[in-house]
Amino acid sequence: GSSPFAFAPLASVCGRPALPQLAKMVCHILDFSLLQEWLGTCGEYLKCVQKPFSKMAFKDMWKCHDTNLQDWFQTWSVVQFLWAVIVNIVVAVILCVSGDVPSGIYCLVVGSVSAWFWAHIGWFAVVKKEGCCCIFIFCMSKAPLVLLVMGVWFIIWAALLIINSLSYIAAHSLGFIVTVCYATYAVTLIYMGMIMVKMWMQKSGEPQLGDTSAVVIGKASN
Repeated sequence: GSSPFAFAPLASVCGRPALPQLAKMVCHILDFSLLQEWLGTCGEYLKCVQKPFSKMAFKDMWKCHDTNLQDWFQTWSVVQFLWAVIVNIVVAVILCVSGDVPSGIYCLVVGSVSAWFWAHIGWFAVVKKEGCCCIFIFCMSKAPLVLLVMGVWFIIWAALLIINSLSYIAAHSLGFIVTVCYATYAVTLIYMGMIMVKMWMQKSGEPQLGDTSAVVIGKASN
């Protein structure tokens, strides 16, 4: 399909070339319809998960791209979720074998659910809303600056994940395996963050909060 980052041309005036239509930022406050829209894309995103390399081949996802950034991001967001499930299963087994069954179950459930949440919301933000931060209570969409904020957040999250996982080395005999697993998972977050930053860089010449803005309070967004 067409990229949501593609600008719709304005009608030419007096023979001048058509100018790009800049994004119109929308601030959503208690917007139930935005939440419903996000939840409504669960089935669509699940289809992406079932075919993780439908947009980009495995060997190509590791390369640095300047085009097809949406496809690149979608591929990594799906891989992020799938790899998180595998990592959390491995970590849960190690913790259970070490006698820490509650922590093992917690890591498996919470880790997998949070991975789905961030993968899905990241995909929704990039593919559907041209930059979208937070859901329901307060959210900004169609604002290039949001891509930078979310991209930096994903990279910081990856760094914190590795740092926090170092504690497993001293706590469990197989703790180093846990740290290695989380370090490999952090790579997927770094790629997602890097792609978001590249998207922002491509839109850096535009108003970072859109050329105009609108506020939606508790109503459907267009």
